Amino acid sequence: MILAAVLGGDVSRSRSPAIHQAAFTALGIEGRYEAFSVEAHQFRTLVRRLSNEGYRYVNVTIPHKRAAATMTDSAGPLVQATRAANTLIFRPRRGARATIRGDNTDGYGLLTALGDLGAKIRSGKEVTLVGSGGAAAGGLAALLTAGARVRLVARRTTVARAMRRLFPLRAQARITVCAWTPAGLAEALEGASVLISAVPATAWASQEARAGLRALAPEAAVLEMAYGATTPLATAARGKAERYQDGLPMLVHQAARAVELALGKKPPAEPLLKAARGLVLGG
Repeated sequence: MILAAVLGGDVSRSRSPAIHQAAFTALGIEGRYEAFSVEAHQFRTLVRRLSNEGYRYVNVTIPHKRAAATMTDSAGPLVQATRAANTLIFRPRRGARATIRGDNTDGYGLLTALGDLGAKIRSGKEVTLVGSGGAAAGGLAALLTAGARVRLVARRTTVARAMRRLFPLRAQARITVCAWTPAGLAEALEGASVLISAVPATAWASQEARAGLRALAPEAAVLEMAYGATTPLATAARGKAERYQDGLPMLVHQAARAVELALGKKPPAEPLLKAARGLVLGG
C-alpha cells in the first residue's frame, strides 16, 4: 500500500487527492492519498510524523514550499536554485530515520502546460511572470532554463530582487523586476507573448490590476496557476487574449512528474486531468 499526501495551509478543496488516486489506478498501484491542512509552526512535525508512519511521499503547497526545502537531505537542481520544494520523497533506512529527497516539479508542470496551450518556451521568448512566492520561484527557474527573458512582477519588489539574486549572473541579466502597479504591469506586458500568474486568484480583482491588463497583446497566451471557479483574471483575459488556461493542467503535469520521481513510473496525463476536471464540474 502506497501512502502519500498533500500538505498546505488549507487543502480542504485540493484536487491533488483525486489526481493522485487516478495516477495510482492508472499504474495499477494500491495506494491512499490524503490531504492535511497544517499551520506553519506544525509543518516540520507533521512531515516527520508521516515519514515515520511509512508514507512514501508528500506534495507541498502554499505556504510551506520554502520550509519543505529546508528539511531535505538531498535536493534536485530546481530546489537548489529556488529554495522551494513541492515534493518530499521519503527513503527508509534500517535502524535510522528515513532520508528526505526534495524536488520541485512546478517548473516541469508549467512548461508542459504552456506547451499544451501552444506557447512552448524557446530561447529569447518574452514572458511576464506575476508573483514572488514558491510557485513563482519554481516557474522562474524553469523559464530561465528554457531560455526565456522574464519580466517578474511583484508587490514586494525587494523579495523579487532577492529571488533574482539566487540565479547566476547570466540568468539574472534575463530577469527584469517590475512593480505590481498599473504602470508596472503594463510595462511588463508590453511585447510579452506569455502572461503567467503565480498569485492567488483574488489578486486580480482590483481595478488597478485590471487597468494594467490593458497592455495584454491579443495574441498572448495566459496561464493562471489558480484553478476552480472562474477567476477575475480569466474573465479579463478571455476578453483580451486568444488563449487562456487555468492551473489544472499544470497541476496534473507536476503531479505526474512527482509520482514518477517517487515511484519510478509516470502515469498518463489524460485520466488525471479527467479526474481533476470531473471533481471541478461535480462541485
